[in-house]
Amino acid sequence: MHFLMTVDVESFSIPLNREDAEIARSIYEVGLPRLLDLLSKHDVQSTFYFTGMFAEQSPESVELVKAHGHEIGCHGYDHSPEKAFDVISYEEQVNELKKAKKAIEPIAGKIQSFRAPALRINGDTVRALEEMGFTTDSSVCPQRFDGPLTFGSKKKLKWLVASRKPYMISHDSVVKSGASNILEIPISAAIFPFIGTTMRTSQFITKILQKYLYHESKKTGKPIVFLFHPNECLDIGDKIVATRRTNNPVEYLFADVIRHKLKLKNLGLASVKLLDEVLTSAKEYGFEFVSVDKYRGLYDNE
Repeated sequence: MHFLMTVDVESFSIPLNREDAEIARSIYEVGLPRLLDLLSKHDVQSTFYFTGMFAEQSPESVELVKAHGHEIGCHGYDHSPEKAFDVISYEEQVNELKKAKKAIEPIAGKIQSFRAPALRINGDTVRALEEMGFTTDSSVCPQRFDGPLTFGSKKKLKWLVASRKPYMISHDSVVKSGASNILEIPISAAIFPFIGTTMRTSQFITKILQKYLYHESKKTGKPIVFLFHPNECLDIGDKIVATRRTNNPVEYLFADVIRHKLKLKNLGLASVKLLDEVLTSAKEYGFEFVSVDKYRGLYDNE
């Protein structure tokens, strides 16, 4: 049984609910050290997906993660909603990937693992990833349903019919298996996603998720994929603003106002403590912690 601890690194301030270049320094000085110390404690080999923009703002963060022996992956170049991979053209997606690689690879070496900003991909993304030499994606979250609490929620309804086990993505549909060279390694979920936000919002739901997902993994061999962010390890400052990121009133109410309030729960050291409990439970259940690139190798050899 395999547990993939994955980390998305972008310049997003949870209290301000928006991109903030200044957050990169706090992540490097506080968020990453707290997270890396915890991963070292449990001997976890993880995959960190960096945006190219963050790598440019804080190349020392990429160096720090690499020095700890973790895999470096790509989280696109720009995490802003207007650059979501399901709303830009194939040519634009290739360009975003080129920019991201140009920012990350001089520090990290060749990168082959990808996760889309806000988990938003389409059929063009598969072709773009192949064009740019990627081998895995981890942007699909089967049976997850956030409703209006997430951007691009209508397009994400297709997650409800996605395979729960890793599969080679089809060029026709990202939720179907096919003949591409990209292995989709889905993020674990069962209505609620197995991610840091769920963990911090409700420990009750998290324990139910763990029980169900761990049993499923033991029975089917499906890996556990947990998603976290180092900015969740940062303490809340004085500024808390529900920044408006959309002109759609429904999306603003749910994805910005309500979701923002939920995401403010148990940040900082409280988040580190909760993640410690998740990793402890996984180790006690018998999971082996592996990075995404290592899992791809295991999958190819099956």
